Amino acid sequence: MPMKRLAKVLGIVGGAAALIWAMRDRFISVAASREPEPPVFRAVVPKTEAVAIDTVDGVGPVLATRLRSAGIDDISKLAASTPDTIAEAAGVSAARARDWIEQARTLIQ
Repeated sequence: MPMKRLAKVLGIVGGAAALIWAMRDRFISVAASREPEPPVFRAVVPKTEAVAIDTVDGVGPVLATRLRSAGIDDISKLAASTPDTIAEAAGVSAARARDWIEQARTLIQ
């Protein structure tokens, strides 16, 4: 009697293992999708409120007034300008204007 019971248990366990082995692709495809993940793009959301030029290090009230009179009244316009335009409007060197533009771009992000 005990051998029949052992054979029956082994038959059931073996059958279950065979069924799982046969269905392994089905289980894996449900668990992990084979479709590649879509690329994630970083969207830059523009800020709604304008940040004053005075927040850039090295731009004081006098230089801010010069830049505003040239039409550059917030850091987004400063970041989009060229160093020559900024240098001419504020009366500073192109190197200093490049530094301001880099600071403005950093503050926007």
